[in-house]
Amino acid sequence: MQILGNLLAPVREKWGSCSGRWLHFTDVDGMTVNGSGVINGQGDDWWGDALLFEKCNGLQLNGLTHINGPGFHIHVVHSKNVIISNVTITAPEHSHNTDGIDLTKSQGVIIRDSIIGTGDDCIAIKGGTKFLNISNVQCGPGHGISVGSLGSHGQEGYASDIHVWNCTITGATGGVKIKTWAGGKGTVERVSFEHIIVKQTNYPVHINQHYSHSKEQPQAIKVSDVTFSDIHGTCTTENTIVLDCANIGCTNIILNQINITSVDPNKPASTICNNVQGKATNISPSNSSCFH
Repeated sequence: MQILGNLLAPVREKWGSCSGRWLHFTDVDGMTVNGSGVINGQGDDWWGDALLFEKCNGLQLNGLTHINGPGFHIHVVHSKNVIISNVTITAPEHSHNTDGIDLTKSQGVIIRDSIIGTGDDCIAIKGGTKFLNISNVQCGPGHGISVGSLGSHGQEGYASDIHVWNCTITGATGGVKIKTWAGGKGTVERVSFEHIIVKQTNYPVHINQHYSHSKEQPQAIKVSDVTFSDIHGTCTTENTIVLDCANIGCTNIILNQINITSVDPNKPASTICNNVQGKATNISPSNSSCFH
């Protein structure tokens, strides 16, 4: 499928009864969607998925511009061996729930060479996602590149074998992060964030196991084997490195070659850890009591 012109969503009152999905492809294997066109989701008139691919193995999506999505701009569900490249996604900084790319229960996905700036996560890696490679993505504004959130309302959530590298995050409220709800079940494991540049970003490096201020519970998603390496730049507050793990603890968390400074002299950069086991090498700001 080739899109060369502007694809404009209708205003909602002229659409009639609908499911909240605008463009929805399901059970299509080996599909390619490309072109120089623009997909305009008409923003806050919808607040749903703009472009949904479900059970589309072998999907290739490239070259398109997605603007003003009604919610998630691109949502890939239950799909394998997907390549998303050279896409541009933009939405207002304060727009609601406008994730750039959402992945759910998908594996063998490559996202590369793209520009994403929205009101929510640039890329959100949801439950059931594994064997994912993200590279050369420019993110911002938005909430950064996130694994999660996972485990809301005590549900099970799993994500593994995720590699994010050579990305730049600018003017975002979050950088590279993992977020889970207290009381959830499952695992997040074998995740690496490498060669990342952050510019005026709040929470550049973040593990948050009390997402949305959820209170501590006897059970939690187990986070292990996570590496943050070669991350440099500036943050807007003191929240430079925050590793806030549940009471069961995060294990084998590696911090290596991190140098992030605060742009606000009244809020010097800091590193805060809670229930973390791992190792830190050449990090600034450092906290000698972070790991045990």
